Amino acid sequence: MMQASHSLPRTAYVDDKWLSHEQRGLFSGSWCLVGTTGDFKNPGDYRLVEIGGYSLVAILCRHRGTTLFDDDNGNTGGAIVCPYHRWTYGLDGGLRGVPDKATCFPDLDRAGLGLKPAGLGVFREFVFVNADPTASFEDWIAPIRDRSWPHDLYASDVKEAVPLTYDLKCNWKVFVENAIDGYHLAYLHEKTLGGPAPDQNIWDRAGDHMIWFATEEGIRHRLPKKIRDENGSIGTISSAAQAGYGGVYYLFPLTLVVPTPYGLSVSSLRPRSSNRTRLEYRHWVGPWQSRDDRKHVPGYNKETDLVSSDNWTRHPLETGDFQTEDVWICEKVQRGLESPAYEPGPLSTGPGAEDPIRWFHASLGRRLGDTPD
Repeated sequence: MMQASHSLPRTAYVDDKWLSHEQRGLFSGSWCLVGTTGDFKNPGDYRLVEIGGYSLVAILCRHRGTTLFDDDNGNTGGAIVCPYHRWTYGLDGGLRGVPDKATCFPDLDRAGLGLKPAGLGVFREFVFVNADPTASFEDWIAPIRDRSWPHDLYASDVKEAVPLTYDLKCNWKVFVENAIDGYHLAYLHEKTLGGPAPDQNIWDRAGDHMIWFATEEGIRHRLPKKIRDENGSIGTISSAAQAGYGGVYYLFPLTLVVPTPYGLSVSSLRPRSSNRTRLEYRHWVGPWQSRDDRKHVPGYNKETDLVSSDNWTRHPLETGDFQTEDVWICEKVQRGLESPAYEPGPLSTGPGAEDPIRWFHASLGRRLGDTPD
């Protein structure tokens, strides 16, 4: 079994066998963000997500396994038609029509060949799916249900900005561990976030999830003091004005939600290999804020519509962008992990330091059990 009190072994970050192990033992039964309720306004609307080797919502044809959709989102119309042999499914997943059935499939039992179901859950405006149709969404979301953010994404003073996709050259766990590490805030992000120091921030455990607060002035706050002092109350959206909610919510294993008085963002991790991850970033802002800042995002390339370190034109620490700082350090960590000389080091103690990484490893251990062969 993996030891929760120690760092994971090097192979957990650099060996594709680990990723296959995670796909089978973790992702195939995990809740994954697929969109918001506003993405499904009309019958037949769909969005695709691939996780754990499964295509969810982009459902496979039961005849020869063809993926049914080419686009990441769209509308099927009144039925789902496979482009290969035009097998046709209703929006409930049932097999409705088979061309030349009498000639080619005279004894076909359509009732047993409907599209396979998946688990579905909705929390606030967010829609989650799970490849396991028997998985309990309520058990997963219950630890934060009464501790969530107050933001109303469909309020009149909230607008969705243009989404971003980051191409990260690191293992998905490297990004998660950095995101829940309170020890680095005062150092890597000294100029952008200004800390807080390890004894001035805290992560709360909520089942396998975690919630972050700044505690610089002896009370829990959703923002570091430096950000509050610089931004004040200008641009506060109505539903987010009330205090009491956290500044970061980590929803195990692949989702990060960052609510602030000025908007809300959600990051969804999509592991692609042992050292490559896509991060899909959606954010909602007040109508007085820009809805398209792509040209100002360090590393954005309009040709690929991706944000990548390949496109940086100045050093990440000179950009004034803490997300860029995080990408930079995660990719540096990944390069270090790939050295044969790497050995796991000690983790600092404290819920505002690196204890959350221990909790994360413990959650992985409960789900994954033995390490891969």
